Amino acid sequence: MGKLFIAKIFSQLILCAFLWGVTPATAIEAPFPDLGEHLERVISIRSERLIGEMILQKIYGSGFALEDPIVNEYLQEIGLKFNTQASMTDFKLHFFGVDTPELNAFAFFGGHIAVHSGLILAVENESELAAVLAHETAHITQHHLARILANNRKMLPFTFVEILAALAIGTLGEPDMGVHLATAAMAGHLQQLINFTREHEQEADRIGIQLLAKTQFDPAAMASVFQRMKQNAYYRDLPPDYLLTHPLFDSRIADAQNRAEQFSYRQAPDSLFFQLVRARLEAIKEENVSKKLSRLQETLNSGRYQHKTVAQYSYAVALLNHQKGKEALPILKELNLRHPEEWIIALTLAEAEALTGGLQSALKRSQTLLKLHPNNYAITLQYANFLLQNEQPKIAIKLLFVQRKTHMADPILHQTLAKAYSLDRQPTQLHRSQAEWHFARGEFKEAFKQLDLAAEYSEHDPQTLSQIKARKAAIRDIQEEQRGLKL
Repeated sequence: MGKLFIAKIFSQLILCAFLWGVTPATAIEAPFPDLGEHLERVISIRSERLIGEMILQKIYGSGFALEDPIVNEYLQEIGLKFNTQASMTDFKLHFFGVDTPELNAFAFFGGHIAVHSGLILAVENESELAAVLAHETAHITQHHLARILANNRKMLPFTFVEILAALAIGTLGEPDMGVHLATAAMAGHLQQLINFTREHEQEADRIGIQLLAKTQFDPAAMASVFQRMKQNAYYRDLPPDYLLTHPLFDSRIADAQNRAEQFSYRQAPDSLFFQLVRARLEAIKEENVSKKLSRLQETLNSGRYQHKTVAQYSYAVALLNHQKGKEALPILKELNLRHPEEWIIALTLAEAEALTGGLQSALKRSQTLLKLHPNNYAITLQYANFLLQNEQPKIAIKLLFVQRKTHMADPILHQTLAKAYSLDRQPTQLHRSQAEWHFARGEFKEAFKQLDLAAEYSEHDPQTLSQIKARKAAIRDIQEEQRGLKL
């Protein structure tokens, strides 16, 4: 089954899972009367967090997550702006990339918002991307799917069980059968929900426009991005996936335009960071290697580009991805001289230096970057990898261990930690990190196996053995809670 088709079904399954509920959060405007009290009786904050973690594990375990820390760091920077303005109380917004070409994004339990790489590449400007993400943020702050749950609580639990059963069938070796069952379980209910969700779409647009205005993006971008999606739908057999889960009707676009006019006109130029992220995605997307390099080089040579820096960066990243570091190095050096404030260029330059024998320069450059941006997860990961190449695992472990507080759910963190512990000859910690990698992907059986191996290495260390047993018990409790989730 093709990756694109699976991605479409997966996004629909996430939608149905999302319809199961959400807990109260502080809204941007006045909350709906008595809504929070009613929702708390329907589903607890603990249950919402568990469901969100379960969905996130499924995404990571499926291979759909975009494993590019730089792109994810950019999305999180937008999320940080929204999180401050939205006054989230129960959860912090977590934005991350999904590696599919679809024009889509979706929010789910626990404050998570997944952004398809296809959406980032398809929008015309940064404000349009921010508009879609602001809209998804509003779905979370306004508890929309919990309100759907309140109106459909007798129907949806059964639907959710059907979908989980279908997913289980697919996992057991009959993926096509699983997809068809899940789609059938879902199809009968979407039309019943459509009238109710129209109200939500307009409200999410309204709240999203306010978020855009408060975060210095263009409020008019909400209407423009939806108008563009509608126009693109005329030239396709099916509309963009985002419109399949977010019904678009003419009055909604007109309403968004009218609301945007209530704010004073603001020119919101794209940040160079946004343009470089798009260039990065363009360079790493699947394509014939020689054709991609020829195409990007031809773009540079012909001058058919809007921004020379962006075109050069895209070509350099493509060269790096295909182990052509010597060709990429001079391009990145020039870019870094022109734009010393852009850490994304400097970090990519460090990657080229390490690839071409300049590991010490890469270490020094990334260390300097980390001092300038101490909370930057992408820089931390890259610096740790350079340290491992330089056989300095202890420093890498120290850096990475701090990141567990905020990135415990990211498999890449645990994978990198496992490499560090292996190099440092710490087999117990190696297996514990591998266990966390499996757990972050929802692979409980494999996680338990790794913890058992860790326990064997620590049989003469009572304190560590006690920690391992406690972690096994905690994971087992989470597994049982996920299995027992019900309304």
